[in-house]
Amino acid sequence: MGSQRGSAAVAPILLVLVVLGVTVAAVALWPLVHARDDTAGLRPAVATVVEPAPCGTRTAGDLLDVHVDGDVRSARYDGCGHLAGQRLDVLVPAQDRPGARARPVAAGVSEQQEAAARAHWVLLTLASVSGGCYGLLLSTRR
Repeated sequence: MGSQRGSAAVAPILLVLVVLGVTVAAVALWPLVHARDDTAGLRPAVATVVEPAPCGTRTAGDLLDVHVDGDVRSARYDGCGHLAGQRLDVLVPAQDRPGARARPVAAGVSEQQEAAARAHWVLLTLASVSGGCYGLLLSTRR
């Protein structure tokens, strides 16, 4: 009878650990699933700052001449404080649209990398805790 009572006491603990593990995994992976790739429909280009905008004020951003496939088009930059004539690597929409904005090259990648790093550490911690709990359950069983 003693061994049956012991295994019956372990079952709710395992159930709670499994539910906790699934919940933590879902919380960790949720941002990763919903992190969107903001670089879709954009392509890299080289731009030259034509009209810098000062930082700290509500400006539209620096005005750039963007060089794409031999064409030069104007676009506002999601940034400020660059020097006139400075060359920047930017992402621009594939189709030329009025009012299009140029973005820094690394702007769309950071959200996904941040979510992936967060999921990595949470899942690593979960694996460590669950492995420790499993070891503890095996050691108390003997």
